[in-house]
Amino acid sequence: MRFLSAIFCALFLTTAFDSHSQTKSTAWYATANGNFYLPVDNRLKGVYPILGYDKTTSPKILLGGVGFGAAMLKPLSKDFSFKAQTNFSKHTYWEEQVQMRDYVASSIGYFQSGSSDYGLGLAAMIHYFPVEAFSIGAGISAQATLISFSRTPGMYIGADIDPGFVVNRYYKPVMPMVPVELSYKLKSLLFNVRYEAGFTNRIKGDLAKYKTDKFSLLTFELGFLLN
Repeated sequence: MRFLSAIFCALFLTTAFDSHSQTKSTAWYATANGNFYLPVDNRLKGVYPILGYDKTTSPKILLGGVGFGAAMLKPLSKDFSFKAQTNFSKHTYWEEQVQMRDYVASSIGYFQSGSSDYGLGLAAMIHYFPVEAFSIGAGISAQATLISFSRTPGMYIGADIDPGFVVNRYYKPVMPMVPVELSYKLKSLLFNVRYEAGFTNRIKGDLAKYKTDKFSLLTFELGFLLN
């Protein structure tokens, strides 16, 4: 929660720069994104496609990380702007493989389930514009997980396995991140590529003594100018 408070403070303090940004107005964008959840120090997890196809799973169409949100770009000076944004996103990844057994405890193979985290992202960054349309930014961000669950794909290896859902209750609700972003701005569109690095273990409670689970995010985002 302290990390979220730091982000809100950064948003508030930007009002002090109003006297330096009178020539350009604040721009507001509605955004849509596709994202990759990148496991860190965990070879058992895998990167899930944003959109893919796998004939061995049910459903066969794989929909990975997607989201929507809003962004604000506020000029601070000729070359610098403050950017704040929030997103509601789904982050999807392959979990580690588990062995499945039938009703007589015979092994019917190893299966890899897909997991999804649904939550809110909040970021505050300073962007530098070496040219008018292109900028690079960095700052602080946080990912707050509202719910996380795993789904076992229905696969056909000796038997038809119905998909099941399990809620993951061992993740911390808020994770601090460090974002670095490249942006390209047109008249009414904004293109962003953002990498958010995570350095802390997201496992909570006693399980954190025995298991480490870190992740980063790679997001491709399109913004539509509202004003």
